[in-house]
Amino acid sequence: MTGGGARLLTETAPGQMRALLYDDGRVVEAWHDFAHDPDLTGSVHRVRIDRVFATQNRATARLADGTAISIRTSRRDSFDPGDLVTVTITAARREDKPWQAMPGARLAGKHVILLPGEAGIATSSRMTEPPAADVMALLTAILDASPGYGVILRRDAGTADDLPACLSDLITTWTEGSTDVAGDGCVFDGGGLSGQVRRHYPGLPVEDVGPAAADRFAGDWDAMIEGCLSDEVRLASGGCLWIEATRAVTAIDLDSGRGPLASLLAEAPAVIAAQLRLRQTGGLVAIDVPRASKAASAGFDAALDAALAGDPRHPERIGRTRGGLVELRLPHGRSGPAVWAADMMVTGALSVLRDVALRPALAVARIELPAAMADWLRGPGAPALAALDRPVELVVSSHAPAATLIEVPR
Repeated sequence: MTGGGARLLTETAPGQMRALLYDDGRVVEAWHDFAHDPDLTGSVHRVRIDRVFATQNRATARLADGTAISIRTSRRDSFDPGDLVTVTITAARREDKPWQAMPGARLAGKHVILLPGEAGIATSSRMTEPPAADVMALLTAILDASPGYGVILRRDAGTADDLPACLSDLITTWTEGSTDVAGDGCVFDGGGLSGQVRRHYPGLPVEDVGPAAADRFAGDWDAMIEGCLSDEVRLASGGCLWIEATRAVTAIDLDSGRGPLASLLAEAPAVIAAQLRLRQTGGLVAIDVPRASKAASAGFDAALDAALAGDPRHPERIGRTRGGLVELRLPHGRSGPAVWAADMMVTGALSVLRDVALRPALAVARIELPAAMADWLRGPGAPALAALDRPVELVVSSHAPAATLIEVPR
């Protein structure tokens, strides 16, 4: 895909929805939402506490459908087993960790976090520039006209030119999308993939991918996945980045290769920031930067800060270790492309269903596939199969390494 500024392309296919954010023709961020395993980040629930781990500052609970969650608590939270509390899902499950949540209802936008049920205006401790007095007056007037809401102004709120509109949009979104729940249950479903994108990128042009552009979108998607799965990123300067994710930390090693060190230090910050955003890397990141002069190292750090400022998750550069590693901390949130692509059975099944949906001339779709994939389509993947507008015949074969569409024309 090529073209001017930022825009978002979305594709809805049986069992899944995908989206790519482009900036000047380059993919900078991606989303994926499965019907059988929906993205819960940003949703708000009423849950009953199962256990409290005071020394670990956390509690556990289950959503109404039985999904396990871990709730991060603070000193002001006083929970007991059996208490009914409101929580917001903040991060997807990873490795052996369940979905992560925090107490209270929150609706996060690009510049503002809406706090239903609270009051007042708070600001991020890392805010670089406060909003102007007239903007603050407008925010106060909006909250006075819609009592029952508080807000947190995010780090870059002071530089936003549409802050009052962002707040108004969040109030409208919550009012229209929230439901009253007496006991356990979902209070706000997060708005799905489209809702999440629009809250974080208000005013961004959103286009649905039609059949004519489906193959190009799929090519961009596959290229994005392939890049995110590679641990090597080549640089124009002749150097490269090596990115290795472990359970505890994501390590990035810079290698100048045949290129000059100065070129590596100039190019790497923007590439690092882009890769962290595209891969949805969360947690601690350690960057091994080659030894350089004090001025060159300071310039690298400043360039990295500037590049990270474009990430809507608001990464934090902690500093340098005694060994010279640059440390970053990024909040965990949505799962990234490496997680989506990990289950080849699911992605393969959904891919062939997408191909069927794009071929309206097929009267009956015959799909040759392994037994395990057929079992998945008859079980958790059944809604995706039912979303097709024509009969599908599953041909189970012990010789089929993947799902293959056998065309039967009208």
